[in-house]
Amino acid sequence: MTPDETQSPTGQQPCYFFLSHAHPSTVDRTVELDYYERTVFEDLARVVDELPRERPHWRTGMYRPCGDPSTRSAARIERALATVAVFVALRSESYDTDEVAAAERSAFLRQPATLHARLPGQRLLPVLWEVTPGTAGQTTVAPIPDVPQYAETGLIALSRRRGERDAYERVLAYLGDSIVELAEGRRATPHTHWPPPRPREARPAFVIAMLAASPAADPADGGDPATRPEHPDRLRQVAAQVAGGVNRTRFDVQLVEASAGYDQLGRRPAVLLVEERAWIDPASGADVRRLLDGLPAWVQPLIVPAGDEPLRIPEDDGWGGRQARAAARHRAPRPRIMSAVDDPFTIIAAAIGRAVRHFDDEHLVERRYPPRPRSNSHPEE
Repeated sequence: MTPDETQSPTGQQPCYFFLSHAHPSTVDRTVELDYYERTVFEDLARVVDELPRERPHWRTGMYRPCGDPSTRSAARIERALATVAVFVALRSESYDTDEVAAAERSAFLRQPATLHARLPGQRLLPVLWEVTPGTAGQTTVAPIPDVPQYAETGLIALSRRRGERDAYERVLAYLGDSIVELAEGRRATPHTHWPPPRPREARPAFVIAMLAASPAADPADGGDPATRPEHPDRLRQVAAQVAGGVNRTRFDVQLVEASAGYDQLGRRPAVLLVEERAWIDPASGADVRRLLDGLPAWVQPLIVPAGDEPLRIPEDDGWGGRQARAAARHRAPRPRIMSAVDDPFTIIAAAIGRAVRHFDDEHLVERRYPPRPRSNSHPEE
């Protein structure tokens, strides 16, 4: 049985290469942070696709764009890393400290030893992406014959300079040949130094807060608080769904019990799950609205119905005079109501995305590269 006939862990055909790069953050959502990386990926995929290959039925390449933390996208990338033939790493100043890049490399190295002709560690292809001040000539990435500009400036500079287009194309041709020959087991493993993995640092928390109705507020239980679970099953179920949608390469999930007097919310991005009965009860509902009044926009409230019946909120729900306040900067919006007709994944993913985006907009101020217009192209070849 040849390597490409071996059953992959995901049941899908491998692709020739995966392009790994650092994922910086920005406060400007109109900027495409990975414009240059995406451009190089598309150019490299074109080169590989045009080369004669033993396995033309394989996909050419895969790439993870910045700013796409969705669970579906992450699962698709994980499946690709379980079978990809060559791991191409754009070694930049921040690459070795980037948690997303580290998680990608770890997933690649966990491939079964029998999946390809060589072990995963022998199919790593580092690329000199940028040369930082004071490090010129000290790179551990192997030089490319006949392209001295590569070692002097790195690939990102070559990709941006019209006068270096010929050198850029020669680097791509060399990398394309290397990818195909490594994937098909013909080229010797590149000799390069990879730094040892850094110890795992504590990740910041993404908070999932559950605010259940007080036992006394629910007469259906006969007035006995001991007869009700501390949190309804539906609230716990949605909390688990939210936890599954958080980007674990960046955040650790922290589940907390909240109340109208809880004073810890607002320090980290969060989704606040409010039980239906806590929202519609006249007494507890007023306390909940006061709590929401003081929360920042990176705490996203969701009202969770107790059952499958759609939740009907009266028009006069105590929030009518808050429209101007809800539109103010860095203030929590009116809570989104989850109902039976909604797609829970869509609502949850949107709430997580808004919480992270608002938190980053307030706390992150660094931008690594000049702005470039967004590309409408698909992240894959």
